[in-house]
Amino acid sequence: MEHLSTGKLFGKWFMDRVNYFGLYFVFAAVFIIIALQYRTDIEPILYSLLICTFLGSCCLINSFIQYKRKYHALYEAYLNMETTINALPKPSNFIEELYGELLCDLFDSRSNLYLRMKKQDMESKDYYTIWIHQIKTPIAALYLLLQAEDSQKNSMLMKQELFKVEQYAEMALYYLRLQHMSYDILLKECNLYEIVKQSVKKYSVSFIGKKISLHLEAFDGIVISDEKWLGFVIEQILSNCIKYTAKGSISIEYIDLKNTTQFNDKLKHAYDVTSADSVLCISDTGIGIKQEDLPRIFEKGFTGYNGRMDKKSTGIGLYLCKQVLNKLGFDISVSSEVGKGTMFQIYFGKQDGRGKKQELE
Repeated sequence: MEHLSTGKLFGKWFMDRVNYFGLYFVFAAVFIIIALQYRTDIEPILYSLLICTFLGSCCLINSFIQYKRKYHALYEAYLNMETTINALPKPSNFIEELYGELLCDLFDSRSNLYLRMKKQDMESKDYYTIWIHQIKTPIAALYLLLQAEDSQKNSMLMKQELFKVEQYAEMALYYLRLQHMSYDILLKECNLYEIVKQSVKKYSVSFIGKKISLHLEAFDGIVISDEKWLGFVIEQILSNCIKYTAKGSISIEYIDLKNTTQFNDKLKHAYDVTSADSVLCISDTGIGIKQEDLPRIFEKGFTGYNGRMDKKSTGIGLYLCKQVLNKLGFDISVSSEVGKGTMFQIYFGKQDGRGKKQELE
């Protein structure tokens, strides 16, 4: 908004009221013409016009003063609109009052949007700060392994560290895509077993490096989903299982709820199976999760007791899993016992278009 001098402001005020000046001269001309037409004494007419001109001038001067005050109040509000719009002048009529309400609504919407963007920016900065520290660890390990005299013997360790770098980079990419996931979803019939098999193959280096056995039997499972995003979820769960399993095994089991009535107690307790068609169970024999941490493991940034002990967890992986599955129209739950292991259950609900609805949104 440009700051106007008194002269320019008067010009703006005059142009806003030029119609009133025009009407005044038209009415004065009508009175004079009628007086001349009927040959009446024109002196009272001129005297009346003089009085009207004086009174009108007083009103116009007061109008300009009010106009100037409103302009300065608006200019002050413009200078401080980053923080408040309380400096707006009081409305003088109903239309101005409506304009004021509209401005207040727009300001509130703008403020809320700004706060959300600022929060997202802070969360992104926090995440990438942790991410940079995380990725430096495998890079430093790779450098040390390459500096070893017999680097060929360390090839497996080097592959593991290189895979970590790739994993961290991929998570950062999906973290960015999540905000605009609706534009990146392609729903179709997916072979769940093939997705699981590809995810397991991707983590084969980690399985071999930590000597963790895998229990996976072939199954027939077709779900309507996005293959890429669903694969990402399974990979994140596998990564979490491998990270907190020092020895033992990881099991992956598919249960078709339409064709079986046998469920284990954990599955019954974790979810209302009547609202799902099938369940993918991924369990490990790792250190487990404390009961007080279970309700919060899908919260953004929550690392829990295990994450604090590990000192490498960002609390982002499981949060992304939950958000992605919500957008796909599925659900996830977890049950665990400290020292015995953890089971993740992905519930593929009845295909009622929930995923499609999220995609359109």
